[in-house]
Amino acid sequence: MRLIKPSVEIIEQGSGLEGIYKQIEQAGRNCYQSSHLIKEGSAKPFVDRMIESGHHAMLEHGTVYLLFANTGDDSMYYQQYAENPYSKARYDSLGYVYVTTNLRVLVENEWMDDLKYVCDPTPIHERRVTARFTTQIAITREFNRHRVNSIAEESTRYCNYSKDKYGNEITINVPTWVDAPSELPTFEDLVRGIEFGDYHKDWCALDWWLMANVFCEKAYLELTKLGWPAQQARTILPLDTNTTLVHTAFVSDWNHFFDLRSRGTTGKPHPDAQFLAVQLERMFTERGYI
Repeated sequence: MRLIKPSVEIIEQGSGLEGIYKQIEQAGRNCYQSSHLIKEGSAKPFVDRMIESGHHAMLEHGTVYLLFANTGDDSMYYQQYAENPYSKARYDSLGYVYVTTNLRVLVENEWMDDLKYVCDPTPIHERRVTARFTTQIAITREFNRHRVNSIAEESTRYCNYSKDKYGNEITINVPTWVDAPSELPTFEDLVRGIEFGDYHKDWCALDWWLMANVFCEKAYLELTKLGWPAQQARTILPLDTNTTLVHTAFVSDWNHFFDLRSRGTTGKPHPDAQFLAVQLERMFTERGYI
């Protein structure tokens, strides 16, 4: 069993169409923990496969910024994006229109020709931002309630932690209130203590927490040895199991996220959720996003 601490980072999208494709590939491969397959030239084929298979959810992570004149043949574009619930359209006094949307919108509405208007974000565009959280499954349950966001989470259905790729162990993301030890007890040590009937004497909360996670790991590994696939064995994984979660959203939606998870405007946030949200809000401020 491995212990790690929670963290968060912003994944900046690169420029142009290639930046859109690479962002989608990063988010999509997070689900299967296959980022090692990312290489030069792999992004566009990955996106093409998503489109061909009808797996459009990952396309939402590719933010598309468009810029065009709201006159002549282009005058219809403002209205179609202004009425789309997943897009933001603004215009300036010169008649230029600034659209922020995502590749899924273009694919499903058959607006792919609009990619000829792709540009880098300007101060007038409402920016979309992608963040990657490394946290507990318990906390992603809270974060995934922000369903207006685009979400890509590590899949316990497909990630088999008994494999060499994962070190043949589960990873526990340590709650902020747990002072994790440098050395972990083994399953054998715990069983030996139980056999002698002194396993609970003088135990503190940390001891019970460690025991629960060690036993869950042992059960998970044994179930996979006995032939259960990951999607069945995962039923006994603890809520502290580590997971990575990619969220992409408009800055205005992130502000709502910060209201709930960082600022606590609607009630006291969960301490682990707040720990990450406060860090992310600071990153937004430093970059001038809010």
